[in-house]
Amino acid sequence: MKIKLSASLRLVFFGAVIASKFLIISCSAQTDTSGIETLKLVEISEAVVSSGPTLLKLSESPRSISIINSKEIIQSGATSISEVLEYVFGVDLRQRGLLGVQSDLSVRGGSFEQTALVINGVRISAPQTGHHLMNLGFDPEDVTKIEVVRGGSSPFIGTGAMSGAIQFITGPSSTDGALVSFESGSFGWLRAKARVDFGSDNFRHRISLSRATTTGYKENTDAKMNLASYYSAWKGDAGSIKYQLTMSAKAFGAQDFYTTYYPTQYEETRTFQSQLSWAKKIGGVKFFTAVHMRTNKDRFELFRESEGYFEPTQDGFFVMELDTAALYAPGASWYHGPNRHLSLTKGFMGNMIYKNSLGETAFRFDLRNEGIQSNVLGSDLTDLDTVYTKSADRNTAELAISHRLESGRFAATMIIAIMSGGYGTYFLPGTDLTMKLTEEGDAIIFASGNRSVRQPSFTDMYYNIGGAQGSIDLYPEWADNFEAGIRFSVSPSENLRLRLEQTGFVRQGHNLIDWVRFAGDDTTRATNLRDVTFAGMETSLILSDNKSNSISVAYTAMKASEFSSGFESNYVLDFLRHKLDVKGHIVIYGGLDLSLRYTMQDREGGYYDPVEGAEKEFIPMNLFSSTLSINILDDKLKAHVRVDNILDVELVDIGNVKLPGRMLRAGLTFVFD
Repeated sequence: MKIKLSASLRLVFFGAVIASKFLIISCSAQTDTSGIETLKLVEISEAVVSSGPTLLKLSESPRSISIINSKEIIQSGATSISEVLEYVFGVDLRQRGLLGVQSDLSVRGGSFEQTALVINGVRISAPQTGHHLMNLGFDPEDVTKIEVVRGGSSPFIGTGAMSGAIQFITGPSSTDGALVSFESGSFGWLRAKARVDFGSDNFRHRISLSRATTTGYKENTDAKMNLASYYSAWKGDAGSIKYQLTMSAKAFGAQDFYTTYYPTQYEETRTFQSQLSWAKKIGGVKFFTAVHMRTNKDRFELFRESEGYFEPTQDGFFVMELDTAALYAPGASWYHGPNRHLSLTKGFMGNMIYKNSLGETAFRFDLRNEGIQSNVLGSDLTDLDTVYTKSADRNTAELAISHRLESGRFAATMIIAIMSGGYGTYFLPGTDLTMKLTEEGDAIIFASGNRSVRQPSFTDMYYNIGGAQGSIDLYPEWADNFEAGIRFSVSPSENLRLRLEQTGFVRQGHNLIDWVRFAGDDTTRATNLRDVTFAGMETSLILSDNKSNSISVAYTAMKASEFSSGFESNYVLDFLRHKLDVKGHIVIYGGLDLSLRYTMQDREGGYYDPVEGAEKEFIPMNLFSSTLSINILDDKLKAHVRVDNILDVELVDIGNVKLPGRMLRAGLTFVFD
């Protein structure tokens, strides 16, 4: 497959680059004593990257990484984590429903199961299905920082980081205060948010609550979402102890979500996630350990059971008006009620970093148990005095050690990791290399290579109902990842800063797990695909000034060595072959800000349309959105208006699930000391 852009898209991309170059040239350049105009290399927006063996400045990172801080999140007017990630460079956020009610996270063309999620240093797993990985119990306003690591990272982040990883940093504020926010908008959207921070200098707390509802943008797309979280942080001679407990409860109409044969679906999920961590530096050694637990309860109705939809009868049928489920959807006479699942993940992990004259040595371990009780997934239980008649369980142990050496402008990190579980032991090597092109380190060449792995989910293995069939014979999928790039920061004047990064990458996937439907077959099956190699390039450019005005342009292009010829791929081969993101922030006057966002997404593959009886290709999407906000009363009151999908284009991210058109929202946020 040739990577090819249309003339209009090439014009948009190269026009943005040329415009940035024109700005640089036209601004007052610095002049040295010989009268030659020069561009001064500078270090900008230095954030500490924690998603790796050692803590590094962003400019020193051997990987392609994006940092989103709390200021950027607030400026966007986002009210869901999905909205924040939608326009992030290299991220493919595939959504079902409104504002993240159910979304799949993907980086660099990986499937939704191949991106690791890390919260405050602890990797979170969803063994039932990756569809529930984004059931997060916090809001954008609660996030301090988001780190997006592009490229496989299993050797140190852990199992599941096959194509990338995303870490959320949350926790209480260092000062007392409260926040109350209200928002209303299209499709009956209503949201209320409240948060309070309190405590002493060394013992801080945060309580956060929110509720959002929508009547839906079409039939059976109504939703209710409740989020709650509690954070505490204590510091003393014994170190730093942090605790968090979050809850996410969602109930939503799932029209066409997982199959178009039975469109009137419904789902309820309730997720609790808690962790207790301890960190301390003793001499030259930094310690971090955490215990964690996550439960996810899922009730899925293939035929929505409520007034106006299907209602169960005493003889076991599900009736909507005069139609039974079997008549409404031929072939569904086997349906006897909702799928019920209760998954539990618990574990103990830690890392240690020792800095000495030979460099930095890091050690990591992760021990976890993942289990599920269900009426669909797993092996039969002997005790049937419960709604759960099946169960499955597995243990996984991961160990990793790394060492970082620095010599002049060169730095190298070697990583050796093993993952051991029910599928045997996997050896996961990795290496990172960097070379500074200047003494200050503001221009750097970087490269990395590693091996990553993922175990099949319980849905991959056991699901066998309604035209979908899992397989207990699946093998873990694994990949070898390679990337190389250059990054530099320059200042064309005292007021302007420019950051540019260019990266190329290759991911050689083996035994990739996908759900596919072969030509002439009505059943979608979980299978290990033949080996597939993904190759691509990424370019990003950020231009900003000292008044918080900025523009960023990012472009990703990818191709794969295989196509879904003769079968429909649901996830692995439906990647974004082109993604262009343009974001701008303009400070207008007196606390009045305007944020503009544009993304072009051109997806490989297609989906089966049962109405037409044929497979349809995904149509490239051009999405525009904007947020106008104002801060008044010494930043104690903020008002915002946000418009998404300004052009009101038809959106399809997954299968036949049509997303909402133009959406307008307006809100007020009150801040109290």
